[in-house]
Amino acid sequence: MSKVTIKEVAEKAKVSTATVSRVLNNNYPVSDEVRNEVLKVVSELNYQPNGIARSLKINKTNLIGIIVADISNPFFMGVGKGIESVVSKEGYNLIFCSTDESPDKEVKLLNMIAEKKVDGIVISPSNTDSSAIKNIMGYGIKVVLVDRKVDDINVDYIATDDFNGSFLLTESLIKKGHKDIAIINGNLDVSTAKERFNGYKSAMERYGIEIDKDFILSGNYSTDIAFIETMKLIKKGKLPTALLSTNNSMAEGVMKAFKSEKIRIPEDISLASFGDITNQEFIEPKITCIKQKPFLIGQKAGELILDKLNGKSKEDNFKGVVLINEFCEGNSIKSLI
Repeated sequence: MSKVTIKEVAEKAKVSTATVSRVLNNNYPVSDEVRNEVLKVVSELNYQPNGIARSLKINKTNLIGIIVADISNPFFMGVGKGIESVVSKEGYNLIFCSTDESPDKEVKLLNMIAEKKVDGIVISPSNTDSSAIKNIMGYGIKVVLVDRKVDDINVDYIATDDFNGSFLLTESLIKKGHKDIAIINGNLDVSTAKERFNGYKSAMERYGIEIDKDFILSGNYSTDIAFIETMKLIKKGKLPTALLSTNNSMAEGVMKAFKSEKIRIPEDISLASFGDITNQEFIEPKITCIKQKPFLIGQKAGELILDKLNGKSKEDNFKGVVLINEFCEGNSIKSLI
């Protein structure tokens, strides 16, 4: 059965195609009598407007692209839900993509989403190179950064206080007598990883503690890589008294490595995490962590992109929103004092 056309609706309703269009788009005055008749015929014929053709005509698709580092991470899932809770009320639909922390994949996804004629993009960048994002903005696509920042680009962003959160975690370890403190970092080309590492270094320097280079690990924000790097550290036979993971996914990899080697937390080693562990209520011990608010972060990102799309935020007026994290003390840190 062929698809009903707007011309067929117009003929049966005894009006012009322009009048049918005006009724459906509700953009020009039409008498109640005509409107009711058109809507009646639309229902009878089960007419479905061509959304693609309409979006091309008005140069708007009501689509927003969401590009995150790891869509399987509960943090980014929460961010996505927060964005959707805001933009869906304005009739926007989302396209979700994951870069898997790959800058090359990020470029491909940006280009792919741009080809979909999205109205805006919310992105958590995988590195500090802004060229691909600038290129997309050159096409008139509105962009908001979430969780991560890029210094040499003027664009709205929503992030958390990564430096101070990491400082507080490191300080909590130090105040319980720990000096041999290892850290497992994300990709230091990413703003969050850089700021969290600097927070760790600043706390160690503040208390006059020298950092052992063997205790600086790179996990690329990956559970699997964190597991491998922690296993390497264990096999060296030089175990620190405490370890700080700079995100929740890596903390899970660290815990997996400890469990495989029967290393107990906190009896044998203490652990702190930037970001709370998935299903923390079922895990013992409860991990001391910086608890982020991904849903709230997503809501703020949604508000920022809507302001851009609705013209409420001027092109030369860029907003940077930084949320304060919550320090949650568990029982994963052993006191050495």
